Amino acid sequence: MSPLPDFPAESALQALRYAAEQLGFSAVGVAPADADQGDRLANWLADGCHGDMEWMQRHLPARLNPQMVLPGVRSVVILTYEYARADARTAAGGIARYAQGEDYHKLLAPKLADLDETLQWYGGQQRCFADSGPVSERFFAARAGLGWIGRNGLLIRPDRGSYCFLASILTTLTLPCGTPMHPHCGNCRRCEQACPTGALREGRCDARRCLAYWTIEAKSPMPPDIAAAAGEHLYGCDTCQNACPWNRPRTPSSRIDPHLLMPAPLQGADLSNPDDAAFAATFASSPIRRIGPDHLRANAAALRLR
Repeated sequence: MSPLPDFPAESALQALRYAAEQLGFSAVGVAPADADQGDRLANWLADGCHGDMEWMQRHLPARLNPQMVLPGVRSVVILTYEYARADARTAAGGIARYAQGEDYHKLLAPKLADLDETLQWYGGQQRCFADSGPVSERFFAARAGLGWIGRNGLLIRPDRGSYCFLASILTTLTLPCGTPMHPHCGNCRRCEQACPTGALREGRCDARRCLAYWTIEAKSPMPPDIAAAAGEHLYGCDTCQNACPWNRPRTPSSRIDPHLLMPAPLQGADLSNPDDAAFAATFASSPIRRIGPDHLRANAAALRLR
């Protein structure tokens, strides 16, 4: 593929935005790859807030220096992709909204490959990730002006709130960058107050107390005090998002990709004690498949769902 000769950077960004919209992305933002990330993440790790997710410590240098991920990178493109706000689950055992449909990693990967090809026409070299690489997506999304980091640690957009996936494209092209947005949480602490286990404090989520961590990432058994406060959160938790006033959207909701909607059979399915075959069949294309049947059964046992 031969790149286009001498082009305005705005043309590449315009082409990228058009292609992204056609592929179902709801927004595109650009941040400089060398933006100073400060010591927030390093301090979070130093305080042990990552629990036993040792890969976060291992990948810290690359997260703080995108040049280690793509030599020559100049811009970081962040894209948002909406998922459902409504909870489709009707049976006991709550599942976080983002995981109620198909695995978003697999859904977004070919779309990002198409956008990579678009930027190649303009002479760029890219690396693309759908929440799967050492890229500080939320930092760069805020730096690109797509929203701000709320007290729950999530990207909050003034028009659509926080119910979205973030994908990233590192590129050697120098693209026009957005302007960071001033945070608009004000004195609101509803997310902190709503968190059933007290995991949130001043914009930090301590994974050691987070239900999403214990029901998805943790390798050790759920502590009794966490299980006692967990309610019916079988996989992940949306409590802080549910409490956020910014998740009452100011603009009409974007059309949700049908692949991200919960299949009807799963809405009322009993997930308290699935055997291995039932687990594999039920979650064949789901992100829940990653934790395996033993972890799901352990979650159900800890939450007394069986």
